[in-house]
Amino acid sequence: MLAIPRRRAPIRASDGRLALALAGSLVLAGAACRELLRFQPRTQMNVSLSGGVEEWFFEPSDSSPIVVLLLCAWLLWRRRRRLAALWGRRSAPAWTAVLWFAAAGVFAWAVRSRAPDLQAVALVPALLGAGNLLGGLAAMRAMAVPAAVLLFAVPVPAPLLNQIVWRLQIWTADFTGLLLEVIGLPTLVSGDRIILSDGLFAIIETCSGLRSIETLGLLSILMIDLFGRRGRHALSLLLVSPLVAFLINGLRCLGLIFNPHADIASIHNLQGIAMLLAGVLLLYFIDGLLARIWPEPQPISAIERRVRRETAALAPLAPRVAILVGSAALLLALSWLPPFHTPPIATHSPSNVLERSLDGWVGNDQATDWLFLGKAGFGQIMNRHYTNGSEAIDVFIGQAGASSRLRSYLSPKVAYPGSGWIVESEQSTRIAGRDATLRVLRKGATRVLAAHWFEDSPGLVAESVRALLAFDTTPLLRPRVPIAVRLSTPLPSARERAIERSRSRLERFAELLSPALVKLATPREA
Repeated sequence: MLAIPRRRAPIRASDGRLALALAGSLVLAGAACRELLRFQPRTQMNVSLSGGVEEWFFEPSDSSPIVVLLLCAWLLWRRRRRLAALWGRRSAPAWTAVLWFAAAGVFAWAVRSRAPDLQAVALVPALLGAGNLLGGLAAMRAMAVPAAVLLFAVPVPAPLLNQIVWRLQIWTADFTGLLLEVIGLPTLVSGDRIILSDGLFAIIETCSGLRSIETLGLLSILMIDLFGRRGRHALSLLLVSPLVAFLINGLRCLGLIFNPHADIASIHNLQGIAMLLAGVLLLYFIDGLLARIWPEPQPISAIERRVRRETAALAPLAPRVAILVGSAALLLALSWLPPFHTPPIATHSPSNVLERSLDGWVGNDQATDWLFLGKAGFGQIMNRHYTNGSEAIDVFIGQAGASSRLRSYLSPKVAYPGSGWIVESEQSTRIAGRDATLRVLRKGATRVLAAHWFEDSPGLVAESVRALLAFDTTPLLRPRVPIAVRLSTPLPSARERAIERSRSRLERFAELLSPALVKLATPREA
């Protein structure tokens, strides 16, 4: 094909004014999103270098808004010639108005609900609306990928995060155990623990691999854009990135098991970063393999040249740029909106409401495995061991906290007394008139029968939406206080008769707990 030389257009004074106006609108938008730039979703900042590295690369709930915004800016810069050829094309004002009204609404909600990460969501329709304003539908399509990347700045809602992380911990433990068996090392996988002849290895939340999946997913999008991949090639690379992340995370855990210095934080983190780089190289190899299978019919650069040749007569840009600057100024004005006034919710303390002596049962407080619970979060908890003669029951009660954005009571880990338990059987049941899940759990030679449920909880979907939209910092307060409850009692064997006796014991104790649970779920009058 004969390449047609491209003539460089002369630089006009109007081009400089246009560039200055666009730069001004970006400065205004950046000033409006100042809280997003400072947003740090983790509840506690680790000031040490090694701790910061672990939070940056492996913390499941973390996000890096500045990095995401820089990547979005880089993607827009890569499209600058294509977008410049489209500036001034006919656009649909209705689309621009709808997108910008949506952006203003989400932005105002983010400011008033004190949820800076939602400002990234507001920037998605704002960016698409700006593209439609300046260059029509074609420019809006060109901005679709940079706009989608902005969503990586929003952390996964805490209730949904708890579900995903726990599943990944179990799958990672099983996969790592399988790798150990392949190389001939005797291994026993017990829940989230890998038991070896000379010790054990626990798959904690930072080893779940969720952050690696997010990172490689983002990098696969950048790779697709950088190499101009389209269609089934792009979709295949995007879909294979979580599998690559899961693979390299399993290999990372395998390396940590064999590394005698893995308990040193700096070595631990460097090993994880090395595996991330290996994942990037593997993605690059897969991309090259897919390129051989499905060669691109036409390079992106050729499409851009065709767009330039087919550019029709352009309308004046000055009025549109003025509207763009005005919309950015509106976002800046909205950023000064006052936050919602949220009255504090007074709750009853589980330790005070539930007596230590209860109809012949005597209770003593016991330690809580917070490392195992991880991202599960509670306002107040009670964890007691009750005995009545030869009978024993462990009781865990955790109230929902004032805010569920970063940590949530709704966690599958509530069902387990701690790390390393295996589910032998489970079933849905009714305990003291409540829908509950009954499980036979085993850890080594020890078995327990555990029942757990969530009192006054609207469920996973509703709680995830509530956390995402930051309802806890708005006047949309909960009428009831959700509670996580777990009762567990020793199980001498897995026989049906033993299970029935233990179940009857749990039911009797749950009936004793009912008045206290009703009181704990009722907000206390301030």
